[in-house]
Amino acid sequence: MTDNVSYEFDDPVSTIRLERPDAYNAMTPPMWGAVTEYVRRADEDGARVVVLTGVGELFCSGDDIEALAAIEDDRDARVLADTLADCFDAIEQSPLPVVGRANGSAYGGGFELLLAADITIVPDGTRFALPETGIGAIPLYAAKRLSALVGRQRAAQLALAGREITADRAVEWGLFAEAVPEADLDDAVAGTVAALAETAPEALATTKAWLNAPFRAGGERVGMRTGLGHLYAGGDAREGAEAFLEDRDPEFSR
Repeated sequence: MTDNVSYEFDDPVSTIRLERPDAYNAMTPPMWGAVTEYVRRADEDGARVVVLTGVGELFCSGDDIEALAAIEDDRDARVLADTLADCFDAIEQSPLPVVGRANGSAYGGGFELLLAADITIVPDGTRFALPETGIGAIPLYAAKRLSALVGRQRAAQLALAGREITADRAVEWGLFAEAVPEADLDDAVAGTVAALAETAPEALATTKAWLNAPFRAGGERVGMRTGLGHLYAGGDAREGAEAFLEDRDPEFSR
């Protein structure tokens, strides 16, 4: 576990918080692992709903670039892919509804965490983007789902071009459930949580499974491992991470 992710169970709700505000809640491998374990723990604790949120200015700025730069070979990259896949699988396959409470804007893996949640509520004025291709990486989880959610052309704007979109546009496109004034965020989340907690657990779990069934195509984990491993084997992902840390333009292979 890590001190950068906290867990609280207050029957019937388990709350998971990203708590690394000094780094804009950038996700390290231990943080991904902690979210995975806490989602599973919520079911073991008898929770009816999970709330996923953060503290500080942003919900999450994405993966920690220093952690990406530290990857030495394609084997390390495949291990990271498994860590990410474990987390998204835990959220999607949990019988409990996961409510995303975006305390701020989100990028990269943070955006993907909010996409993985069953119902995500975001504050007005927040912004979201998938900038991975600009640093030689790929939005592994989002790329698999965006075409079905928003159509191929809009998906390409997000996943290929890294287009930043507003909270209102994200809701309009069907990426999130609702955008509310920041002052109303807690009330909106509380209302959603209350409604979910009153449902029949088995009926809710079965319905959630059916909602996610179209995205649960076989071979996804292998594809994630292969894709990320290929990028690191070719050097572009490492070059992108190092260039970001050194505040220079990356020199990608041709």
